[in-house]
Amino acid sequence: MARSRSSSSPKQPATKSDAYVGLLFISLLAQVVAAVFFYLDWSSYPDAKPKPPSPVSVQVVLPGGPAAP
Repeated sequence: MARSRSSSSPKQPATKSDAYVGLLFISLLAQVVAAVFFYLDWSSYPDAKPKPPSPVSVQVVLPGGPAAP
């Protein structure tokens, strides 16, 4: 009679966390902090669009001063 796989297979040892798993958690934490700072910066802007600037009149003075009559 054939043996079932579950009863004959040796149990795999549990994998241990190494330094790379720690780096993954640090990078996740950094991304969450960056998202919070991005939201805080984004929420500081006003909701309304700024008004367009009013037209400005400019007077140009040519070199040599005013023309003689």
